[in-house]
Amino acid sequence: MTQDGRVIKPPLEELTIGRVFRPVNAFLFKKILKVSILLVSIWAAAVILFFSHPTLTFILTELAEPTILIVNMGWALFTQYYAVISIVIIIVGSVYIYIYFKLIEYSVVGWSGEVMPEIYTKKGIINITKKHVPFRTITHVKMRRGPFDRLLGIGTLVIETAGKSDTPQGGGGLIALIIQRLIGSDSSEEHIEGIRFYEELRDFVLRELRGFQRTPISVKQLDRSGGRIFTPQTLLAFQEVRDALITRQKKR
Repeated sequence: MTQDGRVIKPPLEELTIGRVFRPVNAFLFKKILKVSILLVSIWAAAVILFFSHPTLTFILTELAEPTILIVNMGWALFTQYYAVISIVIIIVGSVYIYIYFKLIEYSVVGWSGEVMPEIYTKKGIINITKKHVPFRTITHVKMRRGPFDRLLGIGTLVIETAGKSDTPQGGGGLIALIIQRLIGSDSSEEHIEGIRFYEELRDFVLRELRGFQRTPISVKQLDRSGGRIFTPQTLLAFQEVRDALITRQKKR
């Protein structure tokens, strides 16, 4: 299936029936690349701290007291410690990111018979979170693409709902707020990350949202009895009516 000359992966039919899909490998590479760049940035900051002008070094140590310990360690000792720490972070971080990546699951169910449309996500390693986001709770749909996303050809679909964050307002101070922003723990948003068909998925969700303006599903469509009148439930109801009539006749 194509849309504006572009191939949609997975096809909309498979999205409609709720086929499970996952982020592409570029998403895994993006996470590992970000960790590597962070380590290189710290290394570059250390080089500036040790080999810059003494005045700049003095200013940096005054602004951040932990840098005094780094300077006192000396360049050689710091290099040894940082190399070991970096290797451990890369190995442990890569394993963690890989397992996290492999456990991610997404699914989008569209209008299909009596099934109401919803978005399903599964994330986590130790604490696995499974969310079912009904389309009726969605308030905004937007795309997010950072520099790495554009470089790797992937994107994130952000689904905003009418819910509120689980984090108490004003609780925990500035540190708690920063951590919340970094890990994206706002329960009013759900992210479908690391996918290549983000635009097609956005258009699909928007089209399904417009479906709430359609005519409601008729009772005939929701009837699983195949149109039969005498079902076990109706027979039981008739028996209760009969017993009630017999009891009334006896009282007379």
